[in-house]
Amino acid sequence: MALERNRLVRNALFAGMALLLAVVALAKPRKDEVFLDQLATALAGSYDNLAQSRTDTEHPALRLMIAPVQAPLVGDHVFYVQEMAADDLRRVLAQRLYVLNVIPRKEQAVLTQLDFNEPLRWRDGHRNRDLFRSLLVQDLRARPGCDLLWQRDGDGFKATLMNDACRASSRATGETVRVTQRMQLGAETLNLFEQHRDAAGVIVYGAAADPWYRFVRRADAPW
Repeated sequence: MALERNRLVRNALFAGMALLLAVVALAKPRKDEVFLDQLATALAGSYDNLAQSRTDTEHPALRLMIAPVQAPLVGDHVFYVQEMAADDLRRVLAQRLYVLNVIPRKEQAVLTQLDFNEPLRWRDGHRNRDLFRSLLVQDLRARPGCDLLWQRDGDGFKATLMNDACRASSRATGETVRVTQRMQLGAETLNLFEQHRDAAGVIVYGAAADPWYRFVRRADAPW
């Protein structure tokens, strides 16, 4: 009887310890979830490259808004991105969506870039973020081959294209061009690299000497 009682007590202790470990494991955020939350928090913001534009005539002054929005049919971490001329915010130069998805069990995330079929409908969406709750998949166009892979880079993050298949239409001629993109994100900075090359390998968009747009975080983002 004593041996049986000891065995039951021991089994109960083991079961209790296993349950406790399971509860602790569930309560502790996974490394990939922590990474995604930190990246998403750092990426959202209001930016400009005014300091760069004052000394570099190849980089016009821009304002960039990256606003977190609720778009349930698109993803859990979605951002509306709007690029404007810094001297005239009514002059919108580009609009798109960023969608972040973490790679399970890794400190890496994939950023998918999406274009709007009707850009005017979503213009200035950072001022009305509830607008995107009605966003449907058919409202968007994918950019095949243009996904960026984010990972840690010291105290910040960096992203590069996942393959060499990103293509676009030239803004000047309409011809298909090969796109190279990179991003660097720090606590107060966001650097964007983008170059387009034609079929002959000639740069048709993006400064040859220094293709980086160097943005600095502003204090006027409402989120």
